[in-house]
Amino acid sequence: MTYRNRQLLDLAHEAPCFAKFPHDCNAHMGCVPAHSNWLLFGRGSSHKTPDWAFAAVCSNAHRDIDPSLAPRFDREQRQTEWTIAYIGTQNWLWENEKLEIA
Repeated sequence: MTYRNRQLLDLAHEAPCFAKFPHDCNAHMGCVPAHSNWLLFGRGSSHKTPDWAFAAVCSNAHRDIDPSLAPRFDREQRQTEWTIAYIGTQNWLWENEKLEIA
């Protein structure tokens, strides 16, 4: 069963945009959780990755890196840009105490 957690995904709406590539950032309208699209993170042919595998990015950046929307990068560059945003998201979640160990 794939891990799902709406509360975790909702944290993306509080986060800044972690996309570092040049884009028309609209983070002032809020960010969205961009799930990984790679098998390494548990992506399957008929389902998304677990909810812990997301990067907080603005909707314009999400469009640029998601292959099903209108990607502007090739596969390797999409993976690199998503990974950079994912690491930034994880740092932000832990440094701002959005996650805790019970």
